[in-house]
Amino acid sequence: MSSQVGAINSVNALISRVFVQPKGDLADRLNSRITVVILAVSSGLLLSSHFIGDPITCWTPAQFTKQWVDFVNQYCFVHGTYFVPLDEQLSFDEGERKKVTIQYYQWVPYVFALQAFLFYIPRFVWKSLIAYSGYDLAAAVKYVDRFWDSIRDRDDTFKSRLAVFEGRPSVYIWDGIRLARKKRSRNMALFYTLSTVWQAINAWIQFYILTQLLDSPLYSAWGPSILGDLIQGNDWQTTGHFPRVVHCDFNRRRPASVQMDTVLCVLTLNIYYEKLFIFLWFWLAFVAIVSTLNSAKWIYYLCNNSKAQKVIRNYLATSPVKSAISDDQFFDALGPDGLFIMDQMALNLGDIPASYLTISMRNICQDFIESDDYIDDERAPFVKSIKHT
Repeated sequence: MSSQVGAINSVNALISRVFVQPKGDLADRLNSRITVVILAVSSGLLLSSHFIGDPITCWTPAQFTKQWVDFVNQYCFVHGTYFVPLDEQLSFDEGERKKVTIQYYQWVPYVFALQAFLFYIPRFVWKSLIAYSGYDLAAAVKYVDRFWDSIRDRDDTFKSRLAVFEGRPSVYIWDGIRLARKKRSRNMALFYTLSTVWQAINAWIQFYILTQLLDSPLYSAWGPSILGDLIQGNDWQTTGHFPRVVHCDFNRRRPASVQMDTVLCVLTLNIYYEKLFIFLWFWLAFVAIVSTLNSAKWIYYLCNNSKAQKVIRNYLATSPVKSAISDDQFFDALGPDGLFIMDQMALNLGDIPASYLTISMRNICQDFIESDDYIDDERAPFVKSIKHT
């Protein structure tokens, strides 16, 4: 029992860890947040139902004592059952009789817990890679988010809020970029793109695992077919999918013989499994498609940063004061990783705080450009031209 309680506690801990900044894009939220929560909660609830109540109830002969009844229930739950329509005669051939075996219900909570963990892995790897790159993006997003929460309800003017952003968040972001360059960090956008590719591959693998777990002998397109059966009124007694009443064989040993008995068992959990698996089939298919499209989008953005520049230009266009630093000069100061950081700020925080941060960062960009950490052989001519202007 302690192992099951530990599993439930682990699920609860996993849920609490996913509701934190950075939120990520739509595909990231679908994979590492919403899907993780759905699978983790389903795993915890189904696992508890295995130990609270009766997941399986078998009909036994009247002469069986309570100990025998409990044994048969436990045996059939662990060993597995098989489905034969009630209007068909049981075959004497064991292979023919057990051609439709049902063994998934014992493993469903554990498979869901494993899938929740696997859906969270790409986000964990992304955090590890971004930490390796030399810039703590998660901490930067959290810092700006907390700062915005502390000032957004103030009755300040646009210029006053810009001044506040120039004093703290902008300096914080520029310092992070400066230190990251000092460590010769690169490839933040590449690391994020690789994580989106992993998300897409993982989503399709989990979709395949879910389909194989059920292993329908009738349908290849499992979800739509089962849903069609429900709409048309073809229930489990006809299709054999998620049967409520199944058969189970067990042996009773005697001193001189072994007697095989067959009992009928009721799988109450299959009432819930049917609806849950139909939902998850369509949900994981949706997540896999969105993740694939998102991965293709980020691969394109990795090769072409015009999208990030366009967003930042729109923010800069709202500045009340014309800056001595042009948009192109600001982009050069940010560099590819800086552009990615600002794009992530907009993605996680929203347009309003991102616009304040972008304008205020350009307003103090001159100090960053003239710092020793910014100047290198590549940028030295550019810095000289800035000073002359």
